[in-house]
Amino acid sequence: MSQSQKIQPSRANVPGNAILLGVALLVASMGFVLLATYPGQSKLILLWFYASGCAAVFIPLWRSSSFFVFLLSSFLFVGFIAKAVANFVFGIALIEPTSTFTTEWDQALAFAASGFSGVCAAGLAASFYPAFKEIRKAVAPPFVSKFVVVAFASLIAVSIGLYWANYSFHIIRIGFPLGININPRLYAVAAFVIAWGALLGGLTLALWLVELRDWSYSVLIYVAVFLGLLASLSMGSRIQLLLYVLAAFAVVVLRRRDVRSWVAIAVAMGLSGFVFAGSLAVVSLERTFDFSISTAQTQGVPQQPSGVVPQQPTGIGKTLAPSPDSSAPPAATIIDKVDAVRGDRFALAGLYRQLRNLAVMRWVGLEGTMTAAANLDHLGGDLFLHVIKEDPAAGAQAIYQKMSGDRYGKVQYYTFLTLPGPFGVASLSGSIIVVSVFMFFLTIAGHSIEWLAAWVTQNVASAAVTGVSLAYLLVQMGFPWTLFIYAIELVLSVLFVGAVWYIVDWLATGRRAVTAKV
Repeated sequence: MSQSQKIQPSRANVPGNAILLGVALLVASMGFVLLATYPGQSKLILLWFYASGCAAVFIPLWRSSSFFVFLLSSFLFVGFIAKAVANFVFGIALIEPTSTFTTEWDQALAFAASGFSGVCAAGLAASFYPAFKEIRKAVAPPFVSKFVVVAFASLIAVSIGLYWANYSFHIIRIGFPLGININPRLYAVAAFVIAWGALLGGLTLALWLVELRDWSYSVLIYVAVFLGLLASLSMGSRIQLLLYVLAAFAVVVLRRRDVRSWVAIAVAMGLSGFVFAGSLAVVSLERTFDFSISTAQTQGVPQQPSGVVPQQPTGIGKTLAPSPDSSAPPAATIIDKVDAVRGDRFALAGLYRQLRNLAVMRWVGLEGTMTAAANLDHLGGDLFLHVIKEDPAAGAQAIYQKMSGDRYGKVQYYTFLTLPGPFGVASLSGSIIVVSVFMFFLTIAGHSIEWLAAWVTQNVASAAVTGVSLAYLLVQMGFPWTLFIYAIELVLSVLFVGAVWYIVDWLATGRRAVTAKV
């Protein structure tokens, strides 16, 4: 081998090494800037906080395990590290309430660092049983793919009807109380399908068609965009569409060796960006009208909510009924709402502030541990257990809502909450060990559910939706009980999908055997 041939491999690694060096320098320089601007006393706690947050993102990239672990770490990074940088370095004010917090930064960051440490340990443990190690592509006779096409078309039709019902009757519309009489068990199923179930079924069936009928992988993105647009508009969510597309794109990245046309993928992603911008504008305008203009008209006081959640079911075995609250805002069409917002310069200013804060400051994170640090005398095991078991029906009267400052306790008709997140919930124990252990087991549980989804369904899309939804809902934790219920519904759903595919595969295998024998 010649000298030039020996040198060639090292030259091929130059771009990758340059990127790694650039990232390392960026991380190190940002660490030094945080040290110089940190308002607390202990630099060691800040270093622990920053190093553990960065490590939580690095570990699933170094030793891959699941979508859930990587996305959970990334979401937490934005909610804590990015917020800390924005606040300490650039002086951007936090927008969520933090009780009586003043200078208790060391304690707040110690809670956060211990949570990140638990996530790091769980990420390493999860890498020993990665979610996608044994997944194989679907193989079946042509008649099976015909049934999948029928099932896919039926799911799309049912989803359109369900999203229309959700927009009309506020089954799970952010901030709004329930607008229809409904059995709580039916409510739980409908809410699951509206939020994530339709995407779970849609992407699972779409991937089977990609594998059985050799469709383009861009179909996954189009399905996510379509369902995400319906979900965002009907739920009043500014991020739901983005999360849906993220799940589809995760499948494309994992199956990148099978992608025949990256141009088709680029076109689909470009369309998703265009549709997301449109949905963001429409939903933001609607929310500004509903939560600011109409509220001021009916209650006489303008509201600028920073956290909103759908009304929760209040009992099992009883029919849930819409609230007869006389403070309900007057009905208005989307055109009326847009015109009203455009004609109100104060509403437009508030809308601009909200959109500006979406990238970082709206993520749940740092404020939760700050609230806990401001109430050290009240923390303990009893408080932690009470919050874990607390009924979501408590709404704005819940323990954390009162502890953080009771910002939304007197708001009528709508349901606004500030969310503590998982670190914030665990911090109410007052123990950094409890925070670390709590996050370790939550991370392992989420990863294990995604692993189960991948193993049972043998479908990457099912696992991707599982991981994305669990990571986002965990970071958005307000009432742990609701996450537990969602996890049960999710596990039952993937078991059902896996059972259906097993039966179809068994029947198809039997038919092939009979045909071969004949």
